[in-house]
Amino acid sequence: MKESSKTLTRKELYDLVWSSPLTKLAKEFSYSDSGLRKICKKHNVPLPKAGYWSKI
Repeated sequence: MKESSKTLTRKELYDLVWSSPLTKLAKEFSYSDSGLRKICKKHNVPLPKAGYWSKI
């Protein structure tokens, strides 16, 4: 089975992490949430603080 890959711009990644919880996005992209967090950190994408999604 061939694995597909999708390339995102920094802006697209930023928009995604601020529109949906990181755990949901991680499942969607087949990453762990800590792996996705590391990618965001590497590309200087700020993440919502803990509890952000429970307040909304």
